[in-house]
Amino acid sequence: MIEQQEILQEIGEDLLSYAPEGWERLRYEYSAVAKYATDSLAVEYSNGESEIVKCPVTVLSKLARLRAGMYQEGKGTWFSVEYTIVRPSKYSVDFNYDEYPDFTFRPSPEGFADDLKTFPRAEGFVPDWLREQVEEARGGAG
Repeated sequence: MIEQQEILQEIGEDLLSYAPEGWERLRYEYSAVAKYATDSLAVEYSNGESEIVKCPVTVLSKLARLRAGMYQEGKGTWFSVEYTIVRPSKYSVDFNYDEYPDFTFRPSPEGFADDLKTFPRAEGFVPDWLREQVEEARGGAG
């Protein structure tokens, strides 16, 4: 748990290092399944405008480590996270363990099956959409 908090703090520092002048709110979104991952960093400014900016590459390996470290036997791990920072020093981190992750592309069914092999879940913790992806990867009617 302490290591997880340290990783989250490091991620926050990385995100702040990419914050452009005049930012009011940063919203970083990351989704992962097996070897597939996608992320985006949205910046909201004090004048009400917003834009998507380049994400710090250093965050990706930290999130992969965090995702693996947060695995719970039988329950699995999260598929996506939203990390929000509001000026001057408020932040929140929301993990998604059950809903289909928001990707900028669609991972293959095999990717979802690989993820379930890497982070096994007991039957009661496998969402229907994940079960369908795994069945499709096995050649079933998904």
